[in-house]
Formats: sequence, C-alpha cells, structure tokens
Amino acid sequence: GDNLLDIRDSTTYPTIQIGSQCWMAANLNYGTEIPHTAPQRDNCIPEKYSRPSSLVPPPSFYQWDELMRYEETQQIQGLCPPAWHIPSEVDWNILFTNWTNNAFAGAPLKYSGYSGFNALLSGVEHFNRSWNFIDFAVMFWSSTSHGPWKAWAHGMNEQNYSVSYYPSYRANAFSVRCIRD
Repeated sequence: GDNLLDIRDSTTYPTIQIGSQCWMAANLNYGTEIPHTAPQRDNCIPEKYSRPSSLVPPPSFYQWDELMRYEETQQIQGLCPPAWHIPSEVDWNILFTNWTNNAFAGAPLKYSGYSGFNALLSGVEHFNRSWNFIDFAVMFWSSTSHGPWKAWAHGMNEQNYSVSYYPSYRANAFSVRCIRD
C-alpha cells in the first residue's frame, strides 16, 4: 500500500492492502507521552504510554477510553488519523478470514510473517502499571465494547499460529492499528 501521512503530527505510516481492507502496517504513534504510572485522562490531550525500547519510535500503548476519545461507538475515528478508524470486531474478523480464521492468522500477521501487517511483539501494559510479555506477545484493541469495564482485544504471541481474542479491562494499555474508512 501507499504511505499514510498523518497531517496532525507529520508521522508517516506504511499501509498494507489485505483482501478488501487497507490497514496501517505499523502501530499508531500519536499523542503526548505521559508516564505509564499516570492514568490517561479525558482532558482533550491525546495521551499515550511509550515503553523504553531500542526501537525508533518506541512502542506506543493506549488505554481503551483514551483511544476511543471517551465515546463508545464502533468504527469510530478515535485517535486514528482522519479517514481512518479503530477496527471493530467485524473488521478484525474480516482480516482473519484471509487465513481461514483466527486459528491460523497469527503467523502471517506477525512481524516475521508474510502478510506485510508486521505485528511487533511489543508487550502490553497492564492496569497495575507493569510491562508484561515484552518481545513475546502483542495485544491490539478493537472499538467493540464488552460492558462498562471491558472491550474486545486481539493478541498474538511468539509460540502460536493463532490469534487470541477476549474482553480485556479498558485500563490496560495495548497497541493500536487503524483501518481505512
């Protein structure tokens, strides 16, 4: 795909066409970095956590409510660039059907896979403010809520070909991929 220039901060993201969908081929890296021990707040400032890393830029992580700009609408733009949105469960499942289903989608979607999606195993930041699964797993948010405290997330890890999915606490901070409207 073509590169996406985010006019808000001049960040350029690679994109990849997979089936009928165009995805960012790198994680969202938009917002003001705050200490991972501080909660992201509804203060009109897009906030993110960045894990110390040798990667440039370092991996960025978002709590669900901040990512969604404190709205519960599926396929909302949230913190994604204009004309892009946070993928819903439907969007993610369409992506997985390119490899039969989520049981086999993890291998091609990971950084070492052949799809061009390039999911980095950058870890997660749990609501207790600790970094976990660095270089072993990654979790991506969807825009689909699961009650007042949780939202659906999808994960990949080093050892499995599958993509896991489950409702996760919104206070956790995960990676984000955006999909074109």
